[in-house]
Amino acid sequence: MAIDSARAFLDKITSDDNFRSRLVSELARKRTELVREAGFDFTEDELEEAKSSLSPGALGHVAGWFCDVEKEDQATFRGRRCGGGLWH
Repeated sequence: MAIDSARAFLDKITSDDNFRSRLVSELARKRTELVREAGFDFTEDELEEAKSSLSPGALGHVAGWFCDVEKEDQATFRGRRCGGGLWH
């Protein structure tokens, strides 16, 4: 069942540091590639600075932002905040 696969994926990214790191790295690489192809040129730090001027939640449902993933007994794993999905 697809929901079981989705749950297994969530379990893996919260329990497997290597997998999560590879996934975040690849998603960031692909996002950067798509941004460059669209004609934009900025660093991750410059993007963070630009985002800081937005109101909280302004990017809550923008496609392409990787969420922070939380596990009950551990710290938050940092990706990119999206507010509603892992990569939507």
